[in-house]
Amino acid sequence: MTIRSWLIDATARLKQNGIPSAKLDAELILSDVLCQSRTWLYVHYDDSLPNEKLAAANSNLQLRINYVPVAYIVGHKEFYGREFTVTPDVLIPRPETEALIEFVLNGDFLNPTILDVGTGSGAIAITLAAEMPNAIVTASDISPVALEVARKNAVALDANVAFVQSDLLTNVSGQYTIIVANLPYVDHTWPVSPDTIFEPELALFAADHGLALIKRLIVEAKDHLLKNGVLLLELDTRQIPETIHFATQHDYRTNQISPFALALYRS
Repeated sequence: MTIRSWLIDATARLKQNGIPSAKLDAELILSDVLCQSRTWLYVHYDDSLPNEKLAAANSNLQLRINYVPVAYIVGHKEFYGREFTVTPDVLIPRPETEALIEFVLNGDFLNPTILDVGTGSGAIAITLAAEMPNAIVTASDISPVALEVARKNAVALDANVAFVQSDLLTNVSGQYTIIVANLPYVDHTWPVSPDTIFEPELALFAADHGLALIKRLIVEAKDHLLKNGVLLLELDTRQIPETIHFATQHDYRTNQISPFALALYRS
């Protein structure tokens, strides 16, 4: 079987199973098995697949047909131009989270101290440390296995990040210019993609219409933000009005910086 024929067949099978990113997913699976880029696949469209590579590609294709996320199949995910190792112990980085990075990089922050709460794979903390060499970056997570993944990513990407195990800010000391958090915010009653059943429930779901941890962090962060410091939150668009109301009650000034993110300023 040639690369071309495998990709055509794999794309069709993925589409039949309701996977919208079928063509991209097929390319990513085969690229990973062959240890080549997606561009390389097109250059070598008519090459035959060795039997062992064909078997591996078919095995991974079946995982995707069963809705295992591609990132878990290939073991990595790109975020802000860098490849991050991901495992089922951490949430897969999402493109919408890059809005938090853009806000910080475009802000007038001189040598900031940054805390990333619920770091998971370390995508936010490591990206900010890499993009802002003068920043002092700390990352926390309640999960020790998630922290291990984040530490490995920091080493692989040569990022200077300090890590601490903490339930939100329980074990965190000091004050920060910026606290950023992509916390669990999915309500248990919301319909979700079949892919999400493979991601850690601890990193996805929260009580109180998905806002339990976000509200708790809003309260706790006041003691850990420098004057005029900012708390950056990712959340669902449906949660923004309630979150703004809650933050205002706790003396924050608010600014919606993307459809999925809020900036809360400490007065």
